[in-house]
Amino acid sequence: MIDLGVLGYPLAFLTAITIVVFFHELGHYWVARRSGVAVEVFSIGFGPELFGWQAKSGTYWRVALLPLGGYVRMRGDENAASMASEGATRIKGSFAGAPLLSRMAIISAGPLANFLLGIMLFALVYMAVGKAFIPAEIGEVMPETAAAEAGLQEGDKVLSVDGRTVRDFAELRSVVFESPNKELLFEINRFSVIKTIPVTPRPIYLEDLKMTAGQLGVRSAPGAFRKLGLSEAAVTAGADTFHMTSMMLRGIGRLVTGNASQSEVGGPVRIAEFAGDAARQGFASFLIFTAVISINLGLINLLPVPVLDGGHLLMFMIEGVRGKPLPERLQSVLMRGGMAILMSLMIVVTFFDLFRFVSS
Repeated sequence: MIDLGVLGYPLAFLTAITIVVFFHELGHYWVARRSGVAVEVFSIGFGPELFGWQAKSGTYWRVALLPLGGYVRMRGDENAASMASEGATRIKGSFAGAPLLSRMAIISAGPLANFLLGIMLFALVYMAVGKAFIPAEIGEVMPETAAAEAGLQEGDKVLSVDGRTVRDFAELRSVVFESPNKELLFEINRFSVIKTIPVTPRPIYLEDLKMTAGQLGVRSAPGAFRKLGLSEAAVTAGADTFHMTSMMLRGIGRLVTGNASQSEVGGPVRIAEFAGDAARQGFASFLIFTAVISINLGLINLLPVPVLDGGHLLMFMIEGVRGKPLPERLQSVLMRGGMAILMSLMIVVTFFDLFRFVSS
């Protein structure tokens, strides 16, 4: 356990965000340099500069006062959102003047760097500390629970839930966790006989997380905890990253369709709470938390919202189909609209965070 005192939450949060943002921008920077695009500024944070230095490559590296983001400004960019300045396409080494595929690669590199960081951190923990391997097998059914009502039995091996293959007990738990009051079709192996059983997890309010989750009412069968070698750690970390991304996509789907509860929505305040809790549990827990944040940032940035990397990619795809970029005025309107959406969303989730904090 790490005792960071009163400043533990913000310090842990800022440390995790700084690491994640640095790798994101490093992805943009690395591919831009190899695509012949000059990077003029690499900034960690926004606002007034704390310190900075000029590198031999010509890039000015800076650390700013507000470490809640960052950017790389390439030659010909008008601002940190990569809006091209007038005549930027004619400037040698500019982002706007680079081939379309190069621009798409540069933009994609940021989110991909976040996914890579997540895999690296998972693998590091699995090699240094270890990973629990618990089969998706029911070791015990609690009486008067959703599992008991559905007829699940000790020794049942869960093969899939709603058609999604379940690899281990952790994956089973995550599916149940996000499905309170939702009927799920369990495909199980019971003494070599395949059965399909409908199960509806009961809702349970988790005071620590301030949210409602699904509860099955079972204990797992015995598993094993062991350290992994490099190759196995890398493969397992990649699979876990893919699984986590799938979970996040399902969460985004619930938000879009209006099926998500208020307890699932969280912003900077809630992330800071989780960061502080993870840091107090130990360095390995903090690394896992940072990996989760990195994967989350990579996925969110791929959403087709102007200002985000996914919005840029969408406009580049349209450019590829049209054979020319969208009109600059339209791009400017889309960027401002995207910024307004993000700012509004940030205000809403921060309000939810503060309301949850005050009411608790």
